[in-house]
Amino acid sequence: MYSQKINQIRLQQAIVVFLGVLTFVVFLTSCANTESCSAYQEVEVVE
Repeated sequence: MYSQKINQIRLQQAIVVFLGVLTFVVFLTSCANTESCSAYQEVEVVE
């Protein structure tokens, strides 16, 4: 039971670290692109 609790704690720590790294990578990716990411870039809109 004790080792199972340790494994659960390690799993939760790994998940938190993974989500933190993923958030950091997404933040860096979004800030690294200085151009507009719009899907309608260079598309004329007819009014």
